[in-house]
Amino acid sequence: MPKPEKFTFRKLFSQLSPVMISPKGTSITVSLSKRFLIFQILEKLTKRIEDDPYLNFVSVLKNYKVLGKFLTGTLYELHRDRNKLYFKNFFIDRKLYELVKTDLEWVYHKHEKTKDLEQRKKDMKMTITKRGVIVYDNYQKNNFNVLLTTIHSGTWMRKDIQDKQTLTHEKRLLEEDIDTHKIYSNLVLEKGGIWIDNKSSRFACDYNRDPGRAIYSNKQEKWIDKIWKGDLSEFQRRWLLEGYHEFYFTLSRLIETYRFNIIFDGHSMKDASGRPELSFGTKYISKFYMPIVRSMQRKLANMEYHPVSLNVPYGGGYILEWLNNQFPDIFICSMEVNKKLYMTKNRKKVLPKKLDTLSKNITQIFDIEDEL
Repeated sequence: MPKPEKFTFRKLFSQLSPVMISPKGTSITVSLSKRFLIFQILEKLTKRIEDDPYLNFVSVLKNYKVLGKFLTGTLYELHRDRNKLYFKNFFIDRKLYELVKTDLEWVYHKHEKTKDLEQRKKDMKMTITKRGVIVYDNYQKNNFNVLLTTIHSGTWMRKDIQDKQTLTHEKRLLEEDIDTHKIYSNLVLEKGGIWIDNKSSRFACDYNRDPGRAIYSNKQEKWIDKIWKGDLSEFQRRWLLEGYHEFYFTLSRLIETYRFNIIFDGHSMKDASGRPELSFGTKYISKFYMPIVRSMQRKLANMEYHPVSLNVPYGGGYILEWLNNQFPDIFICSMEVNKKLYMTKNRKKVLPKKLDTLSKNITQIFDIEDEL
């Protein structure tokens, strides 16, 4: 995907004609005094957008038009409208809509119930794409902020693509990172930052692989032999990779717009033999930050998680490699949570109380402002 030209709002407005309404194209004319007033308004608008990262981010997305249509608003507004027809019809199908709606309700009731109505109306902002990528914006200017990604938490797949796979929906769920968005989200929702969640299944297109391996081929992954019983059409492959590039475009715009103390990628892992209860992926982290990781490792061990490892079995996926290539000095880290810590023995159901405890403990170890 070609890198877009650097965009600034001052550049955009400087390219506008001094005559806002051309007298050659319309019967309306604008006097010099009114024209001056228009430029004053534009100047104020420009400053407000550049001072507000969220407005900047949304405006850039609209300018480049890479995502097509997307929804924006506060958590309060989108939760209020979750059953309205425009919201239902925005998504590709009703299954994706139901997943997004369920998450909206969970986030709203868990994290907004303690706030009064006026706070909720002004509170956390959201951006939602038609493919089910959700950006939660709880950015706290001049404070500690995390960029969190939970890109494997999704389970949705288009029916025509699912029909070409050997795996049933039920079998896929044994490999999906079930409810990892609920494990890690407190890092942003309670502290501050941006959280990118993804409702699409990694088995359709894996955003944590390089572009050539994002759509799994048979025998590509060690944990799966045959995934396809029929070849994807050229249109289906192109559609899946469009979503992949949309995700990385959105991610790059976020990093250009906001400033983060930590970039963190949250996952879960199957409880195969020899795997730890928790593991940090530190392959792409600067050595400067390793004492902080060691401190977090000790905190988890003191909470009686054993073992808490580094890079077992994964040191970090493609998304961290991609970020590290662009921002080699930023604190970039990942975590794998063993599913046995929050799911039933058959790994088919989540145990809410265990998940909540795990989430609170992980959030607690990120009280590291004094360590940075």
